[in-house]
Amino acid sequence: MFAATKTFASIVNRRAVSLSAPAEAQTQTATLLDRLGDGGALNASEQAAGGRVLNGTLSLTELRDGFFLHRTDVTYLRGMTSRFPLSGNGVKIVLKLQGGGRLRIGGLALPLPTGPGPRAALVTLRESALYEHRCRASSRERMLVITLMPHWLEQAGLGELNARPHLSMTAWTPSPRTAYLAEQLLSAPGTQDGPLQGLVQERLALELVIEALAQLEPAQCGMAVAETTTTLRPAEYQRACRLRDWLDSGAADALTLGAIAQHMGCNASTLQSQFRQAFGKAIFDHLRESRLRRAADAITAQGISMAQAAELAGYRSPGNFSTAFRRVYGFSPRGLVGKKG
Repeated sequence: MFAATKTFASIVNRRAVSLSAPAEAQTQTATLLDRLGDGGALNASEQAAGGRVLNGTLSLTELRDGFFLHRTDVTYLRGMTSRFPLSGNGVKIVLKLQGGGRLRIGGLALPLPTGPGPRAALVTLRESALYEHRCRASSRERMLVITLMPHWLEQAGLGELNARPHLSMTAWTPSPRTAYLAEQLLSAPGTQDGPLQGLVQERLALELVIEALAQLEPAQCGMAVAETTTTLRPAEYQRACRLRDWLDSGAADALTLGAIAQHMGCNASTLQSQFRQAFGKAIFDHLRESRLRRAADAITAQGISMAQAAELAGYRSPGNFSTAFRRVYGFSPRGLVGKKG
């Protein structure tokens, strides 16, 4: 596993180094970018020769062998075009949260229309292809790219995806839940902060992968994904995500299933079935777990008593709360007392 993050105060214009540039010039440019990423600055001759073109942060993290996360949050100070080859096979999931830049892979435009709101596309590569990115001056771009290599797909039981045609593309509008997760990934610190941070990033990225693969026909992504999404249409999956977020907010703690379904504008049995298909559990099972989680957070953050935690989680007695908590988490909630953060 590796992680590399570079925060650029200024970057020389990379248009001067094309794919046909001499290896020496490319090496010099790479060395310069490394120096800038380590906090160095351009000298006077470099500023005069290249000029500033962007500010921001770029990062590349290998979350697991063959599972990469590339994060971009930059402001382009000049209009520019970047080109570089993408080597090897695999699947790329591109999620753009902000930006009007135009992306092409292998000469084909990615179906990511400009305008407000997040956009996403899944692209299959079976051979090397040229990546091209055109952007306007004074524009900010915030984007995630997840790369799944063939051996990762095989290990995940998704080897069928390796047989998709070269440059196959699928576009969709990310759900609010996915947009929220992407924001978390984009603003998260680097994995250098510790192994748990890397696991958190992997968990968030995997949820993005699940939604991306849910856009494909079940036969294209194998039984592992077919069982997870169970033929839910994107709109149905998005509604299940909205319901989960609403349940987690606490707003539905005192409501019946009928009242929850009415709020979501859906028949109760249909909503229950779709939620189970999306997340593998019943609505009230998730709500119970959510209340237990909120009670646990209140114990650690606010130091509330076991009786208060039981009431917050919806239990009449601390004993019943403790039993339910242990069943879900495997230890007593009293183990949280005195722990912060």
